[in-house]
Amino acid sequence: MTLANLQESSMERMESLLSHSAMGIHVLFDNKSIAKVLSEVTDDKDFYSPDKMKKVQDMMTELITKRSYFEKMAYLQALDVESYHILVRAYFHIVENTVRANHEHEH
Repeated sequence: MTLANLQESSMERMESLLSHSAMGIHVLFDNKSIAKVLSEVTDDKDFYSPDKMKKVQDMMTELITKRSYFEKMAYLQALDVESYHILVRAYFHIVENTVRANHEHEH
């Protein structure tokens, strides 16, 4: 399999996960963790700092490259608490933007 095919396959798997999440089916994250992370008050300026954005990009890239559900879960479980929270926040930010973009596109 070429690098281009691998990247395309990874993106298709990620799009599938995002699609399910947009419908409320959160395969990678349990509801209790989602509620805990998203209920925390955070400083958006800090979240969008260049250092945090680089960290988010690196973590999302690593998550996307995991081929199986079990590899993705092992990766998530190996993250420290702060990194996990950042990744959950970023993931749901992507889901929210995807839903908004699709909704606006329909009108």
